[in-house]
Amino acid sequence: MHKLTTAVAILASVATTGAFAADATLTFSGTILPASCTIDSTTANQTINLGSASVADFPAVGATKNPQAFNMQLTDCTTSAKVSMNVAGTMDTVASVLKNTGTATQIGVQLLQASAVGATTGTPITLNSAINLGTVDATNSMTIPMVAQLYRIGAMTAGSITTTATVNFTYN
Repeated sequence: MHKLTTAVAILASVATTGAFAADATLTFSGTILPASCTIDSTTANQTINLGSASVADFPAVGATKNPQAFNMQLTDCTTSAKVSMNVAGTMDTVASVLKNTGTATQIGVQLLQASAVGATTGTPITLNSAINLGTVDATNSMTIPMVAQLYRIGAMTAGSITTTATVNFTYN
């Protein structure tokens, strides 16, 4: 019987060495950041001078004058972020023309998305609507070339021209 007790004791010790206990808990955490960019401070708040023009420079409704190229510059972007822009402002009777709040009448400021930096022509920007600008490349920056120009709405009178717009960017 002594041999049997010893054998049972050996089997019991072997069986207990395979038992596992929960001695550790692993917790994982992290943050997924949204795609984003920073608006370069030199282009964030701009005053675009459209100069002077005569009423006679605008022969018909839809005539434009004094196009001025300018840029918005995005930096520190997440690579491959898709960027959209919304130019918000008080629209005149044409979807791409900001309403003048100065004393001149039937004249506004039209905004265009330029085809290249420094270009003074481009595609009219529909105000208060999202515009897809594309994807950020490996430079982690994006330049948005734009144009502002005077635009005749109707029977003009001379006076000052003033208007504002707010540009909002969306990233995803």
